[in-house]
Amino acid sequence: MTKKFLVLGGAGDMGSSVVSDLAIHSDGEILIGDINEKSIDKAISKLRKKGVEASGIKVDVANRSMLSDSISKADVVINTVGPFYRFEEAIIEEVSKQEVDYVDICDDYDVAYSIFLGKRKYGNVRGRKVIGMGWTPGITNVCAKDGFSELDTADEINIAWVGSAADAAGKAVIEHTFHAVTGDVPMFLDGKISKVPARQFHREIDFPEPIGKVDTYYTGHPEPITIPIFLKGVKQVTVRGSLVPDWQNHLVSQFADIGMTENRIIDVNGVKVSSRQFLVSFVYETMEQFRAGGIEQSGFWVEVKGKKGGKKKTILYSGADRMKRLTGIPAAVAAEYLGTNKSLKKGIYAPEGAIDPAVFFKELRKRKIIVKKYVQTEEF
Repeated sequence: MTKKFLVLGGAGDMGSSVVSDLAIHSDGEILIGDINEKSIDKAISKLRKKGVEASGIKVDVANRSMLSDSISKADVVINTVGPFYRFEEAIIEEVSKQEVDYVDICDDYDVAYSIFLGKRKYGNVRGRKVIGMGWTPGITNVCAKDGFSELDTADEINIAWVGSAADAAGKAVIEHTFHAVTGDVPMFLDGKISKVPARQFHREIDFPEPIGKVDTYYTGHPEPITIPIFLKGVKQVTVRGSLVPDWQNHLVSQFADIGMTENRIIDVNGVKVSSRQFLVSFVYETMEQFRAGGIEQSGFWVEVKGKKGGKKKTILYSGADRMKRLTGIPAAVAAEYLGTNKSLKKGIYAPEGAIDPAVFFKELRKRKIIVKKYVQTEEF
């Protein structure tokens, strides 16, 4: 039976990448769900010019009735609507009520904590739900699983990402970045989750060309929440991130230091606005200035450290590509994977608990996303 894929936010920056991949690699029906009907029509027209049929449906994910109705029309739902700390949990509640498989690109740590470790329960989950199946989290989690599986014991998993304003187009990624660098964020240190100050604990990471060496710092992401749950025995999981060019890191730090990246309500001539929302809108409206000096590439890096056969072993993974490809393609691959893999039981998973690394990396290679892998071994 032909599968029907509903892509929420399917006319947006990241969602359009999911739609494009499904159009090429899947024989299922594509339903583009978005709040912007003009953007839906434009996306469908673009696909038809390539000989691909798709349909569309207006969906406001904040409207529970509209959301539930759209979900009922699909076999697999792929959610790309951010920022996830505002929308994710309501969507999870709705998809958990229906017999559909689900994939999203959720990259907000507080939502991951609530879903996997919080007191809030989703009852008897129907279907398989994979949370955080994008770039980071997503590719990074599957790399972590691959390295973990090769070692007798894995002690540390350290992750880094780098993003460029010249490589992104949506408001949600701006808002997510401000969220990730604000206040204290979770890391898994010495076998437990600890809150640490964002933008601290710098480390220089050598990303693939054309990015090169970048100074990274602690940022709030889901991997330190989920990886210790699914990859048992790991003692440390950290995530660092950075922006290029580097002047953006200094500017964002200044915004954060004065409280502008917080959700602080301020009065502007009698109008109550969130300081973060104001800042997001300002950056979005002046995006061309922020793109100056940037490159249209983003990257990931994963370090898995442990022991194998009585020797210390470090396995490194890295890659670079367009942000929308790094984010959208993994979600599409996972959606197709769920369509063919019937062995995975119903429940809520992070990528490292659901996705076979060998199958995943093979599918990425088909799409010219290359995950580089290096192994370093040393005697005790």
